[in-house]
Amino acid sequence: MLTAALLVLTIAGCTKAGEPTVATADPGATASGAAGGEERSALAYSKCMRAQGQTWFPDPDPQGGLTVHNPDGVDQKKVEAAEQACRKYAPWEGPKTPIPAEDLAKLRQVAQCMRDHGLTNWPDPDANGGTSIDTKKLGVDPGDPKVRQAQQECQKLAPAPKDKPAA
Repeated sequence: MLTAALLVLTIAGCTKAGEPTVATADPGATASGAAGGEERSALAYSKCMRAQGQTWFPDPDPQGGLTVHNPDGVDQKKVEAAEQACRKYAPWEGPKTPIPAEDLAKLRQVAQCMRDHGLTNWPDPDANGGTSIDTKKLGVDPGDPKVRQAQQECQKLAPAPKDKPAA
């Protein structure tokens, strides 16, 4: 399972060999309780993935968001092994707690905004605020300028990250 961040959505996407994917995690999410007391964060996860031989694995953006694209020809079994080894650092792998109804409503507004900006197959979040994105179903590469422009427009509708005050 490949997990990472696009917007402020919590997203977990499953990958299969030959299937292009992008996955995301809450940019503000950090949690204690990783094995040995290490902090769970997107940055710690990225560092671990690179230490596991996935040298192409990116760092989170300045807001803490993590967008991951598997490069062509990547050995999916090695990626999955690295993900398993690094799971203890992934904030999205921590205990699942329901999100407030107000935040879920905001995430649904973000999804609708993305669709309104031409990404007609953008999915709604699940009851816990998670969203799975399959790039084949989405119909556009998440790195496409159209996606980035929609993100910039729609991000203002998203709830504030848990560890940051609302603007």
